[in-house]
Amino acid sequence: AIYELDAFRIYETLSLRKTMAITLIPPRRRNIIIQIIIFSVIIVSSIASSFLIKDINRVFKASNKSNIFSSSVSDLDDTMSTSPYRFGFVGCGTIASCIAKGLLRQTEFEVESVAVSRRSESKSSELKEMYPDLVTIYDDSQQILDQADIIFICVLPTQLNGVLEELKFEAGHKIVSLVATSVLADLADLSNLSPSQIYKMICLPSVATLEGTCLLVPKAESQEFKSIFDSLGGTVECKDERIMNRAMIPCNLMGPLYGIMRNTREWLVEQGMPAEDASYLVARQFKAMVQDANLDSRNPTRFDELINEQTPGGFNEQALLNLDQLGIFDIYNQTMDALLDRLEGRSDGSIE
Repeated sequence: AIYELDAFRIYETLSLRKTMAITLIPPRRRNIIIQIIIFSVIIVSSIASSFLIKDINRVFKASNKSNIFSSSVSDLDDTMSTSPYRFGFVGCGTIASCIAKGLLRQTEFEVESVAVSRRSESKSSELKEMYPDLVTIYDDSQQILDQADIIFICVLPTQLNGVLEELKFEAGHKIVSLVATSVLADLADLSNLSPSQIYKMICLPSVATLEGTCLLVPKAESQEFKSIFDSLGGTVECKDERIMNRAMIPCNLMGPLYGIMRNTREWLVEQGMPAEDASYLVARQFKAMVQDANLDSRNPTRFDELINEQTPGGFNEQALLNLDQLGIFDIYNQTMDALLDRLEGRSDGSIE
């Protein structure tokens, strides 16, 4: 097809330009000459391509002997190929269910199977119903480990030690703890696994729709492993547990955000707006605000830019000033400090 295209271009050039030399030749003889030129181009191109193919074959034969290309190809395969993943969930509450849904919904890599605890039964049954060929429910947590390579630990903090002490982990396992208060060193001791096989991850339920952001510590051992969490919406890797603890605090402002939204809805209802309209309006407005902030989320000055966009003397600026004068942002800071104190065991998280 390439040869014919080149020949056609030559023919088109000779025909359209009608140079002085070619137009002096009678039409019938001119067509014969053009056909000869086209035939010559095809022959020369064929001969040239045959030599090129021979040269390529010689290069590959030589490379096979010297392993120049073979080692590069194998190295590439090691970094790019991904075997189907086998995931296990010890504990199947809301977050575990959302992570499982996200992993089963994404299309970045293949999932061979997902093994889940029966409890909570409503969550595990829903997963089984949604993905009957991939999800298996177990009553014995050890069976989950036997059927999985990457194990998500999704139990209550008070249950963590007892659960891990009863399980026998194998050398090929990786643990991803979703327990907020868990410590990497303790997880390694309780599981008898190497610290390099232990991770801690925190996320919000939005990972179910691949719109979440996973906090991960330590940093992923490879891009392939990181891609598991990226597939759920994105990943922020923390260099150590100190940074991880602080990064976890904004995740706990989900409840306060919903509280603000509910309060706004109730205010509208008190003003006479139907509850359905008020709920719809508040949800859509907050979504639009967050979408604007997310347009350039890696930009450290993005929030300042959005604040500066507010009309001078306008209602948005007035609302911000009023909240600042009332100490709302100081209260937010105090709340985050108290949550961090609770997370790190310095208090029960209360503010006196």
